[in-house]
Amino acid sequence: HPVESLHQKIAIIDGSYAFVGGVDPLIEFHGEFDRWDTHSHPFSTPLRQTDQGITPHPWHDAHSLIEGPAASDVELNFRERWNDVVHRHHGDKKRLVPEHPLPAPLESQTIMQIARTIPEHTYRFKPLIIRGIAQFYKNALSNIQEFVYLENQYFWLRNFIGIDIPFVGSDNAEMVQNISLLGTALQRGASMAIVLPDHPNVGRAFSDAGLARLRNEAPQAVEEGRVQAFTLATSMRDNGTEHYRPIYVHAKVAIVDDVWTTVGSGNLNNRGMRDDTEMNVATLDPELAYSLRLILQGEHLGLLHDDDLLTFALTRNKQYLSKQEQKQITRIRSYLESTIGDPLIAFHMMHEQAWANLARYKAKQALVGHLLPYLTADEAMQQGLNFYEEHGWVEERPK
Repeated sequence: HPVESLHQKIAIIDGSYAFVGGVDPLIEFHGEFDRWDTHSHPFSTPLRQTDQGITPHPWHDAHSLIEGPAASDVELNFRERWNDVVHRHHGDKKRLVPEHPLPAPLESQTIMQIARTIPEHTYRFKPLIIRGIAQFYKNALSNIQEFVYLENQYFWLRNFIGIDIPFVGSDNAEMVQNISLLGTALQRGASMAIVLPDHPNVGRAFSDAGLARLRNEAPQAVEEGRVQAFTLATSMRDNGTEHYRPIYVHAKVAIVDDVWTTVGSGNLNNRGMRDDTEMNVATLDPELAYSLRLILQGEHLGLLHDDDLLTFALTRNKQYLSKQEQKQITRIRSYLESTIGDPLIAFHMMHEQAWANLARYKAKQALVGHLLPYLTADEAMQQGLNFYEEHGWVEERPK
């Protein structure tokens, strides 16, 4: 989709429950990028196989469940879009979606907001142009005090117009602003970690260029190790040899100071900020932001098994948990807090493990957890690694 696309990944149930995030609800039987996966991201498993019996690339993503009045904003978005198309094509009025009653209020400490990106000339309802996700990021990145943790499919400075050459096209104003705000926070002494895919479907060099601009904005932070970029991979031993596969990072997550967080479909590029139809949910909730960071970093560091991570992810729905599950959550939380509760210690652990895993990768040894350093093309070649323009350096290429 070189021009624009409907990129929202949402679902609404009875106007009271909504799902918003990055997960495409599909199973891909023929391709390499099936969306279903588990926290452990196995190299090969019979649970994830194409019609040819091959396990697709592992997939890392994030989605949110919204309950209560905020779900009505997701329903409104669907209703506006659906009804706009019915009216535009002079469809039967029976196809129009009526307004749903507002869900009952919930007892919650979470301050929540739904935001969209809707490009010009897409729908006829007002406002005709919506850039709420860009506004989210502007406000959040302007208020970084200690750290920001990002997971994203892209980190593009320039507008992507279907040509995978980063010096073609102009800078995207929203991403220029985001990178500038990140640079300002880093200059104030904040720290940043970002997780990116080693082999995005397009725009690998565009993300490299975005990181280069950021590093130029805050050279002292780079020198002090306060700007960290990671990618994810998995490994498996077969016939006496260790093999490696990149994990496709499709999540669009940001956490600022364990206070603010956003999850959604909006990527850090011109598409997510301006040119595609997107939806994100943002929250002001220290407990939620903190727990989400523990889950994500705990997964990447390999600190917990699948079952433990899934159980801990249910923490927000304590009313649905048995006493045994609550006891298990207390144990898991205590362990994660003692290990990565401090965000800066967690960043340091991620850095140490990523580079230790790079040494294991070179030595054909099993990875611990999933972290590797995100290396630009030049950095990969400096490490003596084979870098492929379209596939990064982790992917094993046929000889």
